[in-house]
Amino acid sequence: MNNPQDRPRQEWAPGPSPAPPSQGYGPPPAYQQPPYGQPGYGAHPENQIQFQPAGPTVEHPQATLAFVLGLLSVIGLTILGPFGWYYGNKVVNEIDRDPRAYNNRGLAMAGKVLGIIGTVMLAFIVVLMIGAIIFAIAASGSSSSTVSGY
Repeated sequence: MNNPQDRPRQEWAPGPSPAPPSQGYGPPPAYQQPPYGQPGYGAHPENQIQFQPAGPTVEHPQATLAFVLGLLSVIGLTILGPFGWYYGNKVVNEIDRDPRAYNNRGLAMAGKVLGIIGTVMLAFIVVLMIGAIIFAIAASGSSSSTVSGY
């Protein structure tokens, strides 16, 4: 008879609820949030973080330089591509480090991207020139052997 199914069924009749004790139980007291600007529970004003108000930002002095170098590298002076990429990356990192001090991140990022494109174009041109030199050497070597054999 240790199984719960073998026991006789018991009915529980609802009875009167016991009276709540006078202390220690019941709903917790309502939390009163301190007024705005006042320190909260356990906080002291000297321990709170004080933020500086956002002041006027200045244009980064090298953002335009990065853009101009990147633009010139895409237009035709591909040798300037790595410089535009370098300055653009440097300026973007400086602006990201402290965005409240400088602005013009978009212009610097455009210079960085244009510098990357200019660097890729420069690498493509260098590969083409090396290929042309190798082709010219191979063509001159094969033509001289046919001429000397004649």
